Amino acid sequence: MCRQVCEAVRSGNQEVLADVRTIVNQSSYTPQDPRDLCGHILTTCYMASENSSQETCSRARELAQQIGSHHISLSIDPAVKAVMGIFSLVTGKSPLFAAHGGSSRENLALQNVQARIRMVLAYLFAQLNLWSRGVRGGLLVLGSANVDESLLGYLTKYDCSSADINPIGGISKTDLRAFVHFCTERFQLPALQSILSALPTAELEPLADGQVSQTDEEDMGMTYAELSVYGRLRKVAKMGPYSMFCKLLSTWRHLWTPRQVADKVKRFFSKYSMNRHKMTTLTPAYHAENYSPDDNRFDLRPFLYNTGWPWQFRCIENQVLQLERAEPQSLDGVD
Repeated sequence: MCRQVCEAVRSGNQEVLADVRTIVNQSSYTPQDPRDLCGHILTTCYMASENSSQETCSRARELAQQIGSHHISLSIDPAVKAVMGIFSLVTGKSPLFAAHGGSSRENLALQNVQARIRMVLAYLFAQLNLWSRGVRGGLLVLGSANVDESLLGYLTKYDCSSADINPIGGISKTDLRAFVHFCTERFQLPALQSILSALPTAELEPLADGQVSQTDEEDMGMTYAELSVYGRLRKVAKMGPYSMFCKLLSTWRHLWTPRQVADKVKRFFSKYSMNRHKMTTLTPAYHAENYSPDDNRFDLRPFLYNTGWPWQFRCIENQVLQLERAEPQSLDGVD
């Protein structure tokens, strides 16, 4: 965006120049270097916790340096300890991560409190960061949840997915990776290459010997590539559980058995329906793709989904049993 603005100003676009001067609050400012403009309008903030790896912190710092943003690095640990201290004071209980012997409920709650504190801090810095630097105005908070995460509900309600606008809210993980790869070469941003090669992780659980022990795909129980397929079939092809199973039975016939395909489809639709309530807080985004997530801020009917999908899952199970009882044969005819 900063590159396009600078090109427009160089070409003599006075309207763009006037808008930039209004935004940065400097009547004589003329953007020439995209990195300089980025430093005026974009603040990036890496909010580390005791569960964050040094590698991720370094990637954030390197990318900020290469794009020119005003970068802040801080620790959320004091805030997390303060919030959990209040809970322990009231209840007399101290929840533990699963890695330390805690239950799944404790483990999830300890992850969520980190994510939600980051949202609170993001809005605090958006309101007061410019003030602290002696600059007038305020900032918008940008969200970071993609289509696939929204579709599955793989996000914490009111965490960093909650923002004023989400630039990637209408884009799938697979398309995002292609876009980042393009930017790596087009805009000479080598820091993006290390981001592409890193395993996607929330880094909300304790590290193991200083290394990340948690990955997104392990948490979700499916890969982002699979999730992208489910999303397109559900939204674009308008498929429910049984029709998606039949389609994937053919598509994935050389990869998975009918039982494995059935388990994958059931897992997706169970999590999809279970997390529809999160769509009521979906941050506004630019939706240019036909696989964009549904907007359920006003249409609450999906809350009525039976997360067990009894009729559809029963049909899938019957089909699997028939295939397992039948003699080995080609599945090409399954539609």
